[in-house]
Formats: sequence, structure tokens, C-alpha cells
Amino acid sequence: MVKEEIENIVEPVIKRHECFLWGIEILRGKKRPTLRIYIDSDTGGNIDDCENISKDLNYEIELDSSLGEDYVLEVSTPGISRRFFNQNQLLEYIGEDLKIKLREPLEGIKNIEGRLAECNEDFFIIETAKLEYKLDFNDMDICRLDPNFEKLMKENDYGK
Repeated sequence: MVKEEIENIVEPVIKRHECFLWGIEILRGKKRPTLRIYIDSDTGGNIDDCENISKDLNYEIELDSSLGEDYVLEVSTPGISRRFFNQNQLLEYIGEDLKIKLREPLEGIKNIEGRLAECNEDFFIIETAKLEYKLDFNDMDICRLDPNFEKLMKENDYGK
């Protein structure tokens, strides 16, 4: 089954819980596949959202038939070092640090860490200490937020 087909099945269930779909991963395990669904909400998804959506999705017969009867369903929030599943998700993260793994090496480099300087529907720009990279999301294997935990702890008065 294609991810788009799975999205069509799970999105209405997620929306009923006032959340939105962040992304989908299908992991092919040795014994059985894992369908990992990431959700979020405007107020921040929580464990209750994950649990309720997971229960509702277990009743979706269409998922069973498309992935086989024996698969693992995981519903999670994307977390603080979230993975990005499409370029539009980057728009809210301009100025933040990212870790990127490219599908193919660019100038001999496959892993890039830098600050998201610009983003639109056609490309985005990552600034590193040495270079600036103009990239297309389709060039990515994985793109994750690289949060500054020290800064986050200070901003939220943790550890005082």
C-alpha cells in the first residue's frame, strides 16, 4: 500500500481527535512491518491523543487488509528532534538548526548540519559554518530538527 492511501485512511480519524497528521513511516521488520504514524496538534499532541487515535485506527479494517494481518501500529508525536516529511513543514522552522542526510552526495558530502535560512515551495537554504546549500526536499533521505537543548532549558526555566 502506498503512503498516500494510508494517509487517506488515517487522516479523518486523526482529525476527529482535533489533531493533524505529521507523517507516516512504514518500516519493514524481519517478522512483521511497522506502521508508524506521527500526529501533532495546535496545542501539542500528547499521550492521550496517541492512545485514542491508536485505538480508533485498530478498528480500521482497511489498514489490516493493506498491510497484512500481522503488523505493528505505532502512533506518536514527532518529538522535539522531529523528522520532517515535506518541505512545507519547514516553513515554521526558519532560523532553527537541522540535520540532513542526502540521498546522493553533494560535492562529496552526504550529511549536512546547519541553520535553515530560507524556505519556499521550490527550495530551501541551509547555512553551515563553511557553506550555504540550496536544496530540494526530494534530495533528502532524512531531515530532522536539531534542537539546542541548553537554550531550551534556559528558555523554559528547567533545571533551576
